[in-house]
Amino acid sequence: MPPRKPATAEEIAHLAAKMRVADPTRDNGAFSSLTTHDAMDWILGLGHIHELDPRMTSTRNPKEQREIATENLRLGLWDVQRFDYLFPNNPYSKTPNLKISRLQSWPNWKKPHPELRTGSIGLMKLDGFKDAARLNSYVWTHFQLTAFTQAQMVAMDPAKGDYGNWTGVKKMMGHASLDLTREGGSQVPFLVYFNKDVLLTMEVLDMKRVSWPEPGPKFLQTLKESQEVKFGTAPNDPLVPMLQTPKVPLVAVRYSYMEGRPKDGSQFFAHLESRMRETLPSGMSDDDVRVEFENHLRAGEEMPEETIRMFAQLLSYNADLVDKEWADEEQSHWNISNEAKKETRVSFFVPCLRPRFDVVEEIETGTPVTSYEKCGNCKKDAKNMCGSCRAVSYCCTDCAKEQWPVHKLDCKMSKKITSDPSSLPKDTLYIPARAYIHWVADFGFANEQELVKFGGPPVDEPPRNQYGPERFICRAQLSQAGKGQWDPHQQRMVWYHQNEGIVFLYDRRRSVLMRVGPQEPAKALVHNVVLPFHAAGYRQFAEVIQKRGIQGQLLFVWVRRVGDCIEVDLKDMPDQRGIRWE
Repeated sequence: MPPRKPATAEEIAHLAAKMRVADPTRDNGAFSSLTTHDAMDWILGLGHIHELDPRMTSTRNPKEQREIATENLRLGLWDVQRFDYLFPNNPYSKTPNLKISRLQSWPNWKKPHPELRTGSIGLMKLDGFKDAARLNSYVWTHFQLTAFTQAQMVAMDPAKGDYGNWTGVKKMMGHASLDLTREGGSQVPFLVYFNKDVLLTMEVLDMKRVSWPEPGPKFLQTLKESQEVKFGTAPNDPLVPMLQTPKVPLVAVRYSYMEGRPKDGSQFFAHLESRMRETLPSGMSDDDVRVEFENHLRAGEEMPEETIRMFAQLLSYNADLVDKEWADEEQSHWNISNEAKKETRVSFFVPCLRPRFDVVEEIETGTPVTSYEKCGNCKKDAKNMCGSCRAVSYCCTDCAKEQWPVHKLDCKMSKKITSDPSSLPKDTLYIPARAYIHWVADFGFANEQELVKFGGPPVDEPPRNQYGPERFICRAQLSQAGKGQWDPHQQRMVWYHQNEGIVFLYDRRRSVLMRVGPQEPAKALVHNVVLPFHAAGYRQFAEVIQKRGIQGQLLFVWVRRVGDCIEVDLKDMPDQRGIRWE
């Protein structure tokens, strides 16, 4: 079959005669053009957010509503992109100034990986430790682990609607990362997403990377034990690359968003064609270069129009965050013309995760989350907690000693569950505030590391009390009551009575993550954790959930921290109608 004849410059100009370049500062390809409805839909699409700042309903001023919604979205986007990890000296603010040049470039990101051109991981044959270093060089490897939950990776086709658009944006990022990895940046100077006359084109300027926070000591020990089993390495050896802290990619781009066709053709396309010419053999004719350029355009990925626009708006938001000096310098590279500069902006994108739960709480309540840090004795500011129960803070050792005669009665409340359960108050349940396994609400290697270091408690250690002596609400979910289930620890079927099962209990911030039930102590012993069980309190608790809970399973309850335990009030219940968080 003879090679296809390329279009002439005149033909391209004619085809592009009706096209309009989107103004990135004004039209709906820009973050600033979001409506209140758009911003709220974005927030809901981030995940785990089911209600919005009450200030949205307390004011009827449309301008104020849009400002509140947009500011909440800015906070959510800042958090899901984890800018505080990439730029630890740039906390969230309305006018951040991100120094992208400070980040290390991803080594060999321009080196092609032809073994990935099928786009299928299943066809790759990797052998543990031997191939770990090569696997670690793939940008997409850790990107996928941090961008998507396991459930999202199972069903990668985005659903229609606002949530589907958000998932689609993450999918576009994942595909972009895969394309850059398998082909090599030198061969893929730009990425294209299209739908009819909507077009998003990104020229890849650089690939930066940052390491995820290091795991906590106990989780690190678990990883080392895992590598000893899987790879035969000594316990004190460094982690093999496959188990090392993931590297999060930041892709620096020059992008152009278009709706319609530019009157005189896209000057940015002319710039991209000249860039491609630099990567091709010097002996290629102009016609051959044009064919390669057009083939690359046609190889772009078709996505829903709304999803492309959302990605463009995210790029617009990120473009507002970067250091202007860096952006101006990038615009001066590659001899880009002034006409092409007018069609483009310099920006970046990074993996998107679900927001941390304290940020979710701030978005939903309109109040920044602050941990209780008052001395348990004199009520002055304090930061040092009781090292045993981590429930009470003190400003100094004198205050700790002075209060010890009172605090010691509660400090090891879990021991009283076993030694003197009859002394516990009626209509209460006491649960040791510690876990025996790592439990994460989301899936993913990086999510688990984050939970261990920043959120949930380490195994067999009480979590830091964030609420002080005040009571707070926990979500209680009763499961498996009255059902039979195979218990792998006992190697037999266990038939639970109607008032027995497992209750999962956690607060809005996920600072407390617990599971309690008659079978839990035996399961905890398998992990060398002694977990006292308040039997009488639990039976009453299960009955209350079945009588007053939604479908006999779900109930929000008042709790407070008492030493190394959570005290659940089984009489006074919060108004269930006013609580919507999950």
